[in-house]
Amino acid sequence: MPPRLRANASAARRLAHRPAPPRWPPLRRSLSAVTAAPSHECVQVPCRSNGLIAVDIFHAAKPSSPVIVHLPSGPVLPDVHEEEERVISLLRETTGATVARINYRASSNHQYPTPFHDVLYGFDWVRDHLLVDDFGRPCLSRMGVVGELVGGSLATMLALTECRLGESRIAAAAVNSPIVDWVFPEDLPVVDPSNLPEPMAPDETAFPADADFMASYLPVVEPAEPKTRKRTPKVPPQTAWQRYADNKIIPNVTLMAERDVLFSNPEDYLDRFASPIHFFRSPHAQLILPQQDDMFASRQPDELLDIEAQMSLDHYNALYQQASPTPELPVLSRCRAYARNYPPAGSNLRLPAWDITIGMESPLAEQAAELTKVLRRSVARQHLKSYAGRTRWHDATDKEKYEEYAAGIVHLNQVTGLGLWTEQSDATWESNMQRMGTWMKEHLESGKT
Repeated sequence: MPPRLRANASAARRLAHRPAPPRWPPLRRSLSAVTAAPSHECVQVPCRSNGLIAVDIFHAAKPSSPVIVHLPSGPVLPDVHEEEERVISLLRETTGATVARINYRASSNHQYPTPFHDVLYGFDWVRDHLLVDDFGRPCLSRMGVVGELVGGSLATMLALTECRLGESRIAAAAVNSPIVDWVFPEDLPVVDPSNLPEPMAPDETAFPADADFMASYLPVVEPAEPKTRKRTPKVPPQTAWQRYADNKIIPNVTLMAERDVLFSNPEDYLDRFASPIHFFRSPHAQLILPQQDDMFASRQPDELLDIEAQMSLDHYNALYQQASPTPELPVLSRCRAYARNYPPAGSNLRLPAWDITIGMESPLAEQAAELTKVLRRSVARQHLKSYAGRTRWHDATDKEKYEEYAAGIVHLNQVTGLGLWTEQSDATWESNMQRMGTWMKEHLESGKT
């Protein structure tokens, strides 16, 4: 199995069974009442055979304060180190928490899956070394995670996979403009929903992604009035991806260019850890490989019995055939998407509280809206299962009750402009950060989730 597939398979197994993390040397910290811990320190965390990452720790004034993991914006927004320092400073001030910044690697030299492996190793280190008492013993604690753009994507992945009951877990996640689906609208042709092909591989459910698969009743549908004349079809309204494609901070060309840097293969876009929205639904696209790549797979078994004879035949054919055209590149083709049940049954995962921020002029607005929708659906389903022992609505009133609960757990905040925390050209970023910090503090201290 290729190294990349082995890495992805290893990451996926974390959902079913999370092995004990390696024990690294603890921080050398004085327990004397006279000597206080430094306000900021940086440690190097080993990622097994894949080098080291730096974790910056900004200590709270009180040792018993909660811990928040901060994930930087990533390569989409370069040279924003000072802005992120201000974000962390305001986050510490508002929450009174210790903030651990995991400086994951994401570049042409450290492509996926390196970024989410770095985040998982950094998270293990934070949990093993910061969530301990004065005697070095581990203690259960509720943690928060914060990130935007690429950091928001990784924060979403971390919050969805490290939220197990009975252990220290992510209980509150705040993400700003997260990139939760690396398959962008520009990659896919516009196809009428009725003409969408089925995916080549079957998925976990037979429920379309946009259907209410929790409904056990059929809503009343009024019969449509007979059409008297043929109307001109309406032009669909522009999406946020189209309207704000040329914004000055994160234009579409920048997002797509950075994707080409971070991913070596198009099939990596479809990985659930890279595109966390795929935890909740199958991809809207499938990868169509060139015919040449599937040449050997298309042969009958008897044709492969004598390899030497087959190679000789191929060589003979190559001499008398015209030069073949340049092999085509793999392409993404739109297909029908199906809903997925997440968290899976028996996983003991409890989804955290969510605070999702998106600018009304962001090309990623549809992604934030879809993330909110699927999170609320999963929270409602999990709450229904926990308190009523079932996974289907009884009626519309029952549906409204649990959806109202889910809306209180998963917040969507739409702000003016792009609304990025690291875009600090006006005073609104500070008020947005203070609101998010107050929300984070409340959920880490109150035990709502």
